Amino acid sequence: MVQKRANWAKSLTMALNLATSVGAAIGIGLFGGKWLDAKFDTGILLTIIGFLLGVATSGKMMWDKLNEESRKSSLPESKQNGNQK
Repeated sequence: MVQKRANWAKSLTMALNLATSVGAAIGIGLFGGKWLDAKFDTGILLTIIGFLLGVATSGKMMWDKLNEESRKSSLPESKQNGNQK
């Protein structure tokens, strides 16, 4: 039962961490693009580019996290706990 609670808490922490990272990447790209559009008077071009860069960055973060978790789950139990012999 304790293990189940620990996994739940760990999963929630990872989900919140990923959600804030994704939101920050998209937000920085979007608002950075808007700021550059206002500075250089380019319409909405840089806003769209900034948003797309934010989405691409967040996609890369999710891909890396997925690969990291799949590598952890494919390791033997002794190596996951740090008990390498």
